[in-house]
Amino acid sequence: MPHAVNIVFMITSGFDEASLTRHIENFDGKSRKPTNEYQRSFWSINGLSVIFYEGKLVIQGRLNEFTKAFLRGLRNIKGLTLDSKNTQKFMALFPVRQNSVVCSQCGKDSLTIQGQIEGLDMSFKMECGHTCNLEAPFLTLNNRVLPDINMILAKSVSRLINLGLLKGVEIVFPEFILDIVDKFKGSGAKNAISEELNNLRKIAEKRSISINTFANMPVAYRTATPEDEDKVILDFAHFTNSFLMTSDKVFKERAVMEGRPTIYVNPEDFGKLKMIEEVRT
Repeated sequence: MPHAVNIVFMITSGFDEASLTRHIENFDGKSRKPTNEYQRSFWSINGLSVIFYEGKLVIQGRLNEFTKAFLRGLRNIKGLTLDSKNTQKFMALFPVRQNSVVCSQCGKDSLTIQGQIEGLDMSFKMECGHTCNLEAPFLTLNNRVLPDINMILAKSVSRLINLGLLKGVEIVFPEFILDIVDKFKGSGAKNAISEELNNLRKIAEKRSISINTFANMPVAYRTATPEDEDKVILDFAHFTNSFLMTSDKVFKERAVMEGRPTIYVNPEDFGKLKMIEEVRT
């Protein structure tokens, strides 16, 4: 375990600066004079430097149980996220692998499964580099996959299944997603979501997958802004212990930082995936 840290959080839309300030105050952060003109604020926390720049928050210095608790709390600050490099640093400090997938070929575990187009096929690779066919059982506790809104809007979930992937998987499609889409994306997007749900229901009739809308479960959620939808979906993935499926790289990094297993599909592959489905089916 390292004794020092150097992690950079990126500041995205909806950043809650007041929550960050409160978090720093709760850990007895001492305000210091910025050392150059680019620093907006500078705090010292038990040997840890917290430097606020335009667009990023830099954490440098000594690690102990107190400062590690401060770092953990930053995950809950709205609008703070990590890129791939800094996510790996964070995961090295706070490994969360209890929901990871174990590769049947080499025994190594993965929190992310990366999709990629290869010729007229879509393949998914684990962190070790071996291919995973996404057929059940590939999760340690269940076989639930919760797609995010962009995956559903692109109809990429049904396309993956039509290409022979995700066999035996339970697709989590909570009904409140329709309300979120209607509120922030309009009736056209809601119609596209409904169409994909109908596609999945037709596939489910053939018993290659199952669908769980959690229709009988009242779910309280807050979506004051479009940025909140990611948090709602990630919270529901935790609640249902589902694999998250997303085409949003920032969302993927946040999910991994919170220990949520994630399948990532590059949004640039959506068009290719549609073409492959048309050619092969």
